[in-house]
Amino acid sequence: MSIFALLLFAFLSQGQAPLGGNVRIHDLMPDFWLFWNAAKNESPLQQLESWRSLYIQPNAALFADLAAPCAKHFSDRSLETDYFPTLPQFISEIYSLQQAMPGIVADARQRIQKAFPDMAWSGDIYITASAECFNGRSQQIGGSNALLLGLDDIAEEHETNLPPLLDHELFHRYQHAFFPFEPERDEPLWVRLWAEGMATYVARRLNPSATEQDTLWITEPVMKELKHRRAMLAADFLSRFSSESQHDAAVYFLDDRSQDPNIPPRTGYFLGLEVAEQLATRYPPQQMAHWDRTQAETHIREALKRMVDMKAKDKKY
Repeated sequence: MSIFALLLFAFLSQGQAPLGGNVRIHDLMPDFWLFWNAAKNESPLQQLESWRSLYIQPNAALFADLAAPCAKHFSDRSLETDYFPTLPQFISEIYSLQQAMPGIVADARQRIQKAFPDMAWSGDIYITASAECFNGRSQQIGGSNALLLGLDDIAEEHETNLPPLLDHELFHRYQHAFFPFEPERDEPLWVRLWAEGMATYVARRLNPSATEQDTLWITEPVMKELKHRRAMLAADFLSRFSSESQHDAAVYFLDDRSQDPNIPPRTGYFLGLEVAEQLATRYPPQQMAHWDRTQAETHIREALKRMVDMKAKDKKY
């Protein structure tokens, strides 16, 4: 275990029992720095070889599970033409993030534990460089529930306000006990909406001063468009409600540059937040977090129908 991982474990253990009682820290950054120190002045082809031998191979089990969801970012072409050339711009910020991460994670753990006292997550936290595949991600790694943090993507996106991101990802691990959701599988579209909408709602609720960019990663112009077209977008989502199509998932959740001219990027996160905020006027957040799929599906469909019934205008539920 690296010094960084030891510090993170110590922070997680302060004040009360560690989050979930059995949290394992996996710090991949020492291997990343080995790669970068060896490759920073080399050609893209030599950088690719060092990336594989010094970073990927020592962590082969993790990257095997990430191969499918990160296939686009881990391709040789993407690494050589997009990732390696831009990496020098963010190296110092990646390093600073690594130093700050133990305290940030510890603070997030305390906020989630206070808001949801029955938090009982046991699993793995991976501190990584993700080749821009993710800033934060929750999925099964090696058969265990895991939270992954991509410090390079966080740095590139200039996400200086990290608490909302950490709260979002830690809530995923909390809700997973009641509402299992595996983003790498072909889940129904509404399942993605609920998992991401609730996590976004909790991140906003625990960070009331955070901006929409901090909690939704949506720019102000796009946010105005989403609010203006809320009813139409809710109707379109209802038409695909149970779809397991990867195309529909990409349009609503996975593609930050939506190729559908009628659906702005990250619409699924926006609609999910709107649904959660609407339902939170009638149900406590902890009760909502405990809903299983049968319970949640009915509430979500009804909330979207209410949005359709209202004229598309900037109105807060």
